[in-house]
Amino acid sequence: MIAALFRILVHFLAILPDPIVENLATAVAWLSGNFPSRRLRLIRMNVDKILGLPPHTSFAKTFYRQVFGSQVRCLVETCREVVASGSIVLEDEQEWRRLVQGIEENGRPVIFAAAHIGSWEITGALIARTCTKQVFALAKLPKVRGGDAALEWLRGRLGLSVLWSHKKSLVRDMMSSLRNGEHLAMVIDQKPEGRAGDTVQFMGQPVAFVGGPAAMSLRCNAPIVSVATVRTGPRRFRVIGGLVFDPAHSAGSISEAQVSQMCAAEIERWIRLYPEQWTWEYKRWVFAP
Repeated sequence: MIAALFRILVHFLAILPDPIVENLATAVAWLSGNFPSRRLRLIRMNVDKILGLPPHTSFAKTFYRQVFGSQVRCLVETCREVVASGSIVLEDEQEWRRLVQGIEENGRPVIFAAAHIGSWEITGALIARTCTKQVFALAKLPKVRGGDAALEWLRGRLGLSVLWSHKKSLVRDMMSSLRNGEHLAMVIDQKPEGRAGDTVQFMGQPVAFVGGPAAMSLRCNAPIVSVATVRTGPRRFRVIGGLVFDPAHSAGSISEAQVSQMCAAEIERWIRLYPEQWTWEYKRWVFAP
């Protein structure tokens, strides 16, 4: 039932005209930025501590609305791409595609490092369309019953296969995929669950960072390629990212912590360029009281 309702919602959002999308985004942004909620509490705290915008300032309130409005717009654009592949125009993608295709031609797997910025589902579609080998995207099991089927349908429409992060065989499955020349896609900007990697500096604060990309890259000789798609206008997104780390080109020994810091620095660069398109409502940092 949940999966069926999810599909109906996706198709409904996909057909909304642009003017209605703008009105919807404006309304949701105003409501989300004015009515108390856990999301609003977290974004206020994070924006205050990281960007130095106290909640009572007009700059902060405007920024909250920009973030919430951007999420609605990117959600609708994602639905459009899911329903009608190719409905979104991607800008500046050719250089990134050439990078990935060159790695594939050498018979090597790629670890794609993504983030919750712009549309991460459109990012997944870009990855799948660029690669000739299968791409497995890591995903957390949704808390809503039936949400797993909905997410598998969504990712399947975009050309991705799902690896569930709660499975005990996850590490073995990831290693097997890379050794078969297949690719992994990970959204790596959330607070890690279970085994965390090393502490890195992220947006000026120390945080525990997900250790999977660095560990898998070093063990399987797989380059880490960053990628994100940020919205530049109605039905238009820009591709950003590039080669973050290639173990084949590293001089001497390099630690997992150093590789993780490279990944964190790349995501931070995106956030500082497009702050309103990042999801600020995560409990990403632990601030002292």
